[in-house]
Amino acid sequence: MDKPQSYRTVDVVLYDYVNLLDVSGPVQAFKTAKFNGRRKYRMRYLSLDGANVTTCCGMILGAEAALRDTHEGADLLIPGGAGVDEIIENQLLREVIQRRAASSNAPRLISVCSGAMVLAAAGVLDGHKATTHWSRADNANEYEHVNWDLDKICVLDGQIFTSAGITTGIDLALSIIARDCGQASALEVARVLVVQLRRTGGQSQYSIHLAGQFSGSDRLSRLIEQVVTQPHLNWTLDELASNAGMNARTLSRHFKQTLQETPAQFVERVRVDHARGLLADRMVPKQVAIYSGFGDLQRMRRAFQRRFGVGVSEYISVFG
Repeated sequence: MDKPQSYRTVDVVLYDYVNLLDVSGPVQAFKTAKFNGRRKYRMRYLSLDGANVTTCCGMILGAEAALRDTHEGADLLIPGGAGVDEIIENQLLREVIQRRAASSNAPRLISVCSGAMVLAAAGVLDGHKATTHWSRADNANEYEHVNWDLDKICVLDGQIFTSAGITTGIDLALSIIARDCGQASALEVARVLVVQLRRTGGQSQYSIHLAGQFSGSDRLSRLIEQVVTQPHLNWTLDELASNAGMNARTLSRHFKQTLQETPAQFVERVRVDHARGLLADRMVPKQVAIYSGFGDLQRMRRAFQRRFGVGVSEYISVFG
């Protein structure tokens, strides 16, 4: 946990066509957080020129000051949005980011959604692990020196914090709050916001946007939600088919056509993802195997070997 102090200042960069949820989600979490009964974070809202901005949904956000008025000791939060493509080459913003990265005060660089593209363009993500919204995969590939993991909803690497965006900005903020204030404080923030401290289904973007791929079939969407939220159940092919209201052959055909994998492969993928989240919380592997639906550690080991080419112990030693 970081050394306690009276508060941390977080400078939030605003710009035209920023995504409102990328701003409001993490900001509300930070504003709710307390350490020893006191507010932990002080937010400042800055635009490139100090003027108000229009979000992508049309709402006007007020800026307190211009970006040039920031001080290097404050954390910097860059939300995503359609306007990212307009600000990515802004020289002042790039210089501010680079100065923060080089500062001896070790301020944090935090991005939400496509805000990671701004950090990548400034060169501060080179050699670091990071994530961004899955729809920005092609843009991310342009920055080959960044260790992208677009399967994750948030990645913490040193003083750099990135998230997949939209509602996952809250997940990222909760992770930071847990570091600064402890797990109990983060849990209290989650309770106030009525969100999960850790998402069911682990930390994978795969679980989050998967159901949308079945928009043409409500039955399949409901089945997927059931598996993702209850991976511990006995999801045999017959059980899956029964819940989807179709026979096993038809269900298998739908999975192959839509996901290019069998129902069994899909269930294993969801369980592995769930297990990764539990392992990240330092749960004992034997318990992880039970809660994630594998039943025993040997089955979970084989699944990790198939997915990652390493066993559970090796995965923990490499990825933590």
